Amino acid sequence: MKKTKHHASLSLESLISKAALSPLSSIGPVVHKVMAILRNPASSATELKEMIEVDPPLCSQVLRRANSAYYGIRRDISSIQEAIVFIGFNAVTELALSLKVGKIFEQEHKVGGYSRKALWKHSLAVALCCKYIYRREFRERGDDIYSTALLHDLGIIAEEQFMPNAFADLIERCVSENASLPKIEEELFGYTHAGVGQRLASHWRLPAEMTAAIMHHEKPPSILPPGAKQSRPALTVCIANYACIRAGFSCCEPPLPPVIEEGKYEEALAQLQIPKRALELIITEVQGELKQLQENGELYL
Repeated sequence: MKKTKHHASLSLESLISKAALSPLSSIGPVVHKVMAILRNPASSATELKEMIEVDPPLCSQVLRRANSAYYGIRRDISSIQEAIVFIGFNAVTELALSLKVGKIFEQEHKVGGYSRKALWKHSLAVALCCKYIYRREFRERGDDIYSTALLHDLGIIAEEQFMPNAFADLIERCVSENASLPKIEEELFGYTHAGVGQRLASHWRLPAEMTAAIMHHEKPPSILPPGAKQSRPALTVCIANYACIRAGFSCCEPPLPPVIEEGKYEEALAQLQIPKRALELIITEVQGELKQLQENGELYL
């Protein structure tokens, strides 16, 4: 059999260095600002307003979305202060973060069955799923979980942007062999997109529980003890990632198989004490929300 020639990939260190000097690096400070506001009980609408208003393009995008059919506000919203009042503090914060992170997905790029916009839809689906899990199943606000889930596949963007030829080889192999991304990444690169994302998150000095969740989003973090602070967000992102892929939210068409098996997924659900039916209902709601955004022309920037 003729052996396929593959393009050379970058070392993990070289890839991180390139990403750190690119527009991707602008995400770190934004996430820090959002987390500081959400984590501080004394944070006010004024602080959130000021964070958004110092970025005029972001400010205009937030106002445009606030006036969209999605929120159904029956009056014109002309200021960030009004948006916070009518939409809600948390909703405006999540919207601002989504719009800022979404900029890196703005330009569509397709290779093989992969689509950058499909990756954004998947990332948003996982973020929504994690948010609903925290609020409905854990009865917690989950200040960092939306940010964490939104960034969980950041390593894929880094691979796609900074070693496009090797990334094309990766997608070709995954699709032709119906194999998961991490399996072929390890063979071709010697590392996975989860490891790339974890290194970027560490470079930005994001909290340990966030970096752990990004690192372990493809499979349950079995190396973490059940009571560890990092375990709940890591397991939550992992099961949300699995459920969203199974629901058809994948960066590739046809969807690539998830890494974990059904049994491990159910084991993770049991560890978090989440009924399987509860997560199925959450996925249905996520599907409806993303469908509405897409029909309104608001899913992509």
